[in-house]
Amino acid sequence: MTQFQFPFGRRNTPEPKNDDQLSFADYWELQRRPQPVRGKSTNLFGEKTEKPAVSAFDFRVKKRRPLWKDLAVFAMTTIGVWSVTQVGMNFSAYSQIADFKISELKTSVFEKESSELAVVPQIQKIEKVKTPFRDSKIKPKNSAKNVFSDIRVHPSDNRVVLPRIGKNVPLVMVPSHKNWKKLEATIQSGLQDGVVVHPVSHAPGNFGNFFLTGHSSYYVWDNGRYKDVFALLHELEVGDEVEVYWEGKKYLYQLDQSFVIPPTQTSVLNQPTDEKMITLMTCTPVGTNKNRLIWTGDLIAVE
Repeated sequence: MTQFQFPFGRRNTPEPKNDDQLSFADYWELQRRPQPVRGKSTNLFGEKTEKPAVSAFDFRVKKRRPLWKDLAVFAMTTIGVWSVTQVGMNFSAYSQIADFKISELKTSVFEKESSELAVVPQIQKIEKVKTPFRDSKIKPKNSAKNVFSDIRVHPSDNRVVLPRIGKNVPLVMVPSHKNWKKLEATIQSGLQDGVVVHPVSHAPGNFGNFFLTGHSSYYVWDNGRYKDVFALLHELEVGDEVEVYWEGKKYLYQLDQSFVIPPTQTSVLNQPTDEKMITLMTCTPVGTNKNRLIWTGDLIAVE
């Protein structure tokens, strides 16, 4: 037996028959491997390390993350993707809501600051206001004055105006259908041009329910201009007025209550025989069709 010379040291191993061809097993046996020492740790090259070695070889395999952490990462990723998609698909509606909230905040801050400031009374020069048509003896001018002071300018088409949220939208009539799918398709088509007057509605000024419905948000690729006309409907308050211009007349309603219902509840379409009311309906929450937001009010004036 002869000793085989190897760079890492001498070992009493049998010399292979062919020095140029070593088997993997022979090569593995010729390697110098450090042995783990109790209380100490060494790496592959015999250097001391901080953590005790588990075996002669330190492959540094990363420990698997607990299952609950994987589930938490998956849930957070899903929520993040859904949130970005939801905001992107309904950006116009959410931007309206954000602008409304910011304007309300600015108004409240401005009113608070102005109320805290001391108001210094100033002496103003009182000037006599020159009014037209002063000569009461000229009858044509007096007559014209009375006409101009009493004139009421109404839009030529049928419209609904919500002063609090700054909406002035045309009203769209749609035909009635006994088939529910055809009726729904007709309403969706009408919503592209404004707020739809439901076919079961009674005309304003008459006993019954003047029922209006509009989008709070809709698909961004839809061709309609009124995809988010009622996005701010939840910002209305009890006591707000709703102006309806219908066939040359102005009907003034006052809101008295709001509530949320499932889409299957059709009792809001009922027509009372002893009340002149208005109903406004839209989908809620914004960007979904899970529920319906309802506002109702009573007729208080006709011009």
